Amino acid sequence: MAGKNKNVELIALQCSECKRRNYTTKKNKKNTQGKLELQKYCKFDKKHTLHKETKIK
Repeated sequence: MAGKNKNVELIALQCSECKRRNYTTKKNKKNTQGKLELQKYCKFDKKHTLHKETKIK
């Protein structure tokens, strides 16, 4: 049986304008060392904004 991959972690993406955590995703720490920044749609601002990686509490 395959074990859990210890290099993959669950992260949240926080909107840079409204500061709400709108998305969750997985990130491979081995392939991506820096913080993730993506252009995603914010339903509260009703437009595409920059979403930055934060930890899930």
